Amino acid sequence: MQDTLGIKERLKYKDISWLMPSVDVEDVLAKLGSEVSRHSGKEVFAFCPDHHLFVGRKSSHPKWVVNSETGETFCHTEGRGSNLVWTVCRLLECGPKEAVKFLTGIQGEVDTGKLATAAMGHSHLKLKRKMEEENSTVMGLESVKQDMEKPHLSDAAYRFFMQPPERKLPTNILPETVERYRVFQRTWGQYIDRVIIPFFMRGELVGFSALDILGKKNWLDKHPLKTEDDYRKTLYPANFHSAECLFGFDDCQKAADMLIITEGPREVMKLWQEGFSNAVAILGAHLSGGHELLIGTLAPKRIVLMFDGNKAGREIANRAAKKLSRLYKPSCLKECVLPEGYDPKNLAREQLESLVFG
Repeated sequence: MQDTLGIKERLKYKDISWLMPSVDVEDVLAKLGSEVSRHSGKEVFAFCPDHHLFVGRKSSHPKWVVNSETGETFCHTEGRGSNLVWTVCRLLECGPKEAVKFLTGIQGEVDTGKLATAAMGHSHLKLKRKMEEENSTVMGLESVKQDMEKPHLSDAAYRFFMQPPERKLPTNILPETVERYRVFQRTWGQYIDRVIIPFFMRGELVGFSALDILGKKNWLDKHPLKTEDDYRKTLYPANFHSAECLFGFDDCQKAADMLIITEGPREVMKLWQEGFSNAVAILGAHLSGGHELLIGTLAPKRIVLMFDGNKAGREIANRAAKKLSRLYKPSCLKECVLPEGYDPKNLAREQLESLVFG
């Protein structure tokens, strides 16, 4: 993009409401290869045309909106605002004067070859997405089939499992453990820079957790329009019901000597790789009636509750023990007391064995 404008000249293109009466928004978006999804008053919703310039991939959801009167744009996936002039400048690598000519239908000096390349890339993405959806054999959440890429775990994701960005104690999740639970990294859209851990129940995909691999500070640096209140370490799909799911359920044996119940999927993965093959996670702080029924289906002879070593973790364990006491005798229930500030994924094999069998 040419950037030789003075301050006054740049300000002229900050507010482009003077230009919009001469702009056919839908026609412009069609030329940019951006598919319009719907209209809401002055706002037009479409696929973000320059999404790939910021996140490395084309937009997968029509969460980009342009105001047809002011020309202002906002990508809700990225949390980034702009306007049509600067969007065209970025896509066609031209200056704002050439962008105005393009927006008003005067081609002028605009490189239409770059425009064709951008539009072709978007069409290719739509075709690829359609083919992946048609070839998908995953059952369960329809949104998952549309949103997720094929399983792939990057080097960055491996490094995260070995040592989180926050420099806490290593979780030491090994590649074979990751492959067992089909963990992979999402590299675009709402779940960008997150590790995806799918949840399967009786062979059916019922949900997933999306775990941030940046850390709060780096996430805020990358999303300057967001605040600390917007940050979430873990995201779940909107239509996921954790009260009906036990992570690790499909990998457990029925009528086993012992079942370890913990809070999150990483704890189950850590326990599995350390030799504790019967472990499940309730995916939160509440043991529901649905969880009790699933535990009853597994019918273990003994239950070990292993939650975080803090006040909240002890409270979760106490509540869970009270509920499970309706199914098990006190001698068949054990609440593990972890060191303050630790959780199961931070502990070595010897420490875990001491908690379970000590």
